[in-house]
Amino acid sequence: MALMCCLALLSGCLGEGSSDAGGGAGEYRIDATVSSLQIEAKTDYYSDDESSEWTVSSDEFLEQIETAGGNVIGVALSLSYPGEDESPNPGLCTGLEDDVPDTIYGTVTKNEWTQTANGVNPGSHDVNLTWHNQTLLDQATVNVSSEQAIHDQLSFGTTALGDYSLTVVVEAEAFEGALCTHTDNGEDVSTVVSLLVLDYTVVMVGENGEVAAQGVSVGEGSLPIPLFLLWFTVVLLMVGYLNVNRTRFHLDVVLEEDAEPVENVADNGSTTDGGETLLDSARARILTLCALYVAQGIPWGFITVTFVTFLADEGVSAGQIAMLLTLGTLPWSLKFLWGPVIDRYQRPQYGRRRPWILIAQTGMIIMLIGMLFVPDPAVNVEWMAWMFLVYNIFTALQDVSTDALAVDVLPPHEVERVNSYMFTAKSAGGIIGGAGLGTIIGITGIKGALLLQVPILIVIMLVPLFMTERPGEKRFPWDEGGEVEVVEEAPNGDFATILANVKTAMSLRSAQLGIAVSITKSLAFFLIPILPLLFIRELGWSVERFNATKGGIILLVSMLGYLAGGQLGKMYGGKTVIIWSAVATATVSVLWGLSSDWWGNTYFLMGIWCVHTFVFHMVAINTYSLMMRVTWGEVGGTQYTGYMAMMNLSAIIGYQLTEPLSRFDYTTLFFVAAMLETFIIFAVAFIDPTETDRILGNKAEDQPS
Repeated sequence: MALMCCLALLSGCLGEGSSDAGGGAGEYRIDATVSSLQIEAKTDYYSDDESSEWTVSSDEFLEQIETAGGNVIGVALSLSYPGEDESPNPGLCTGLEDDVPDTIYGTVTKNEWTQTANGVNPGSHDVNLTWHNQTLLDQATVNVSSEQAIHDQLSFGTTALGDYSLTVVVEAEAFEGALCTHTDNGEDVSTVVSLLVLDYTVVMVGENGEVAAQGVSVGEGSLPIPLFLLWFTVVLLMVGYLNVNRTRFHLDVVLEEDAEPVENVADNGSTTDGGETLLDSARARILTLCALYVAQGIPWGFITVTFVTFLADEGVSAGQIAMLLTLGTLPWSLKFLWGPVIDRYQRPQYGRRRPWILIAQTGMIIMLIGMLFVPDPAVNVEWMAWMFLVYNIFTALQDVSTDALAVDVLPPHEVERVNSYMFTAKSAGGIIGGAGLGTIIGITGIKGALLLQVPILIVIMLVPLFMTERPGEKRFPWDEGGEVEVVEEAPNGDFATILANVKTAMSLRSAQLGIAVSITKSLAFFLIPILPLLFIRELGWSVERFNATKGGIILLVSMLGYLAGGQLGKMYGGKTVIIWSAVATATVSVLWGLSSDWWGNTYFLMGIWCVHTFVFHMVAINTYSLMMRVTWGEVGGTQYTGYMAMMNLSAIIGYQLTEPLSRFDYTTLFFVAAMLETFIIFAVAFIDPTETDRILGNKAEDQPS
């Protein structure tokens, strides 16, 4: 409770004077260069009073455009007509009569922008169609409400790419004398079409005109250093006290010691690989749970990396993208609603959780196929958003069912290790959906990336389709083989019974503290929207480079963090790993904030990002395992899902802190992140990982009816 009060106070203080993400209101200098990229040159004869129209495209010049700066701000049409070729008609022409100049019109059109200019022959003229705010570039500095206001007037993304319409009209005039007349049917006109490409950087300047050292993409505020020193001193004293009293605070509980001797376990059918069910075979448990988490990771990586990048590249507004992400995330924040449903409605002859998993995967596949029929995803973003909502309802259902299955079938000594495998598998799925499909999309298009997910999910669906949870269960309704033997049919009861069991489970102090652990886990996620500002706007990374790094290397490091965290938790206890990994995560955040002079060094920046990711995921995997250990298997689908939903809520709180915190500079932001990353230590400290198992029993089948 004290931690939440501190968070509320911090949020309230920082909410005043917030600014937009990116640079806030202030003085900015724009360093800009405009390049001319020729894309067509030709000479044609244009007949009198005939409108000659054609189009040119930027598609073949995307690489050159990117090299020149990437921002197309206009089209230049240069027309030259050096001759005047009137011909005399029969009559008393001497050949000394003057030709009458013709008027040549040129027009350039792009979307709603158009420009026309004319000249007379012989001569030349230019038609310069531009759509940016040139005033910004003409001034030494500009005072605007936010950095984004500058980008909105100088960068138009894919809206400025594609086809450009060109028109040339010749209005020929001929000599008309009393005794002599001329004829002019048209003129030869040479045209050159060029794209105007802008390369620019935006830097905030201080009152003295010097470039601001901090806060180029965020604010310039800061908090007193002694505030952070005081907090971290308290944290270190707390960690020291916990380690001195390891037994009292259950830091010396090593989950491996909870396991029975292998020979006894094998007799009970819990770890041997000789059986066919999940209770019989550790190998089957690991394969099934990991495959299902891969199926969850693919859409997560696809939506958050590949699809979002595609929409941004297509010129879709930030508001529309935010709407899609909001609707896609909503089912994950409300997934706890599935818990009582899957705990209540079961078909034990087919498995307690397996039917729900199959329903969820079928729904995911159907929705993916449905998305293929949306005509143009970049135009019909709202359609896609609502379809992603339904798609993620099924994905969240699979997640809840899979977590409940894990609670049911994993023996205590496998929790940390298998959890690390599961979340590593989810990261692998994220790499497939992010970096993998993000690369393929350049070849297959967005529809091809969607289509490719269908066979992948179908193959993964074969795993739960042919597995059984316990001896005696049937795979299919038509299976024969004698009487179905259900080990201990789950006492489903009604919702009142389930809620009563949830109340029983939550009566334990460790279960209650699990709420505090879940809600403090991801408060520092306000850094996730901040990092693109740092890398792209501040340090000049391209969007493609940032997404490839985040969707590839960083996810790979996440996998390694899960694996290492799971093994260390199994060796030394999950609480110990959470506490020391949280200290390490906060320490790295502080170092990141203090090392701004090194941010231009790619190797240093990647190194510190990777280390931060690695230790945070060691915290995460052991937090998942700890929550599983304090979950009562009787209501595993409800209780554990509730914890996971609160972790999603923690992430949402973190995201909501981005705006009020954006008034501060990067160094302060990393310090605040470090402070929030230590909150979990105080929540974890007083949890007894064995309490639920000791008092209630951790498996539903072990409970009395």
